[in-house]
Amino acid sequence: MSQDTGFQYSNDAVPRAYEEVMVPRLFEPWALLLLDECHLRPSAVVLDVATGPGTVARVAAKRIGPGGRVVATDISRPMLDVAKSKSSSPDSAPITYIESAAAPLGVESATFDFVICQQGIQFFPDRLAALSEMRRALKPGGKLAIAAWSHIEDNAFYAALHAALRESVPGDLADRLLAPFSWPDAQVLKSTVEAAGFHEIRVMSASLPLIFEGGIAQVVRSLAATPLAPSLAILPAETQSRLNATIGAHLAPFLGDGKVSANMISNIAIGRT
Repeated sequence: MSQDTGFQYSNDAVPRAYEEVMVPRLFEPWALLLLDECHLRPSAVVLDVATGPGTVARVAAKRIGPGGRVVATDISRPMLDVAKSKSSSPDSAPITYIESAAAPLGVESATFDFVICQQGIQFFPDRLAALSEMRRALKPGGKLAIAAWSHIEDNAFYAALHAALRESVPGDLADRLLAPFSWPDAQVLKSTVEAAGFHEIRVMSASLPLIFEGGIAQVVRSLAATPLAPSLAILPAETQSRLNATIGAHLAPFLGDGKVSANMISNIAIGRT
């Protein structure tokens, strides 16, 4: 990007930008909402699948207290390194981080009261297998809670960002931004959870605001938290400048008082074993 945005890439840049930019503005608010739907109980045993930098795991640990236990898995070692670097408070449950794919899932069977997966299932190569593994990990009567973004058209901020990328960089690079929105159908989500053997399934659509108080420059910084980051960092300076200008133009409708803001919409599914 242009020099004043500070866009850089290194081996740990994506998890660092994810934690610093996206977690407080996007993933932590949604973690709170998802866990509200779970109704976690004190001293529960919780599994967080695709934990990333541990956002859901840390909130869950706080809610269940020191008498509980959290296990958090992710396939990305750099993300787990960020998660492990976070200090824990004495009033929280201990968290164990495990490097593991979603299927097979490297945890014991019939061990957990709750299994949670926030914005991870759309990235799994075999979603039904991953859900079946989550069911295996749950105790009888245990609860599943998963979230996956709705259509990108329902998430106007990212639709605009994608349009800006399509105008400025090669299409295959721009379309990598679509991955988080690749499983948007609520009915398909429900039927797949049901096919994995869950019961009492409830699916809802929820909305929360996404606010970048630092304006367009902060939005550009957020791209460092995506899989596009390495390719964007090596683009010619002229292309980076064009991309910056195009992002500004497409996000202008969401800019007010120096902030960029728009609502995000996610599907949430709750089920029991």
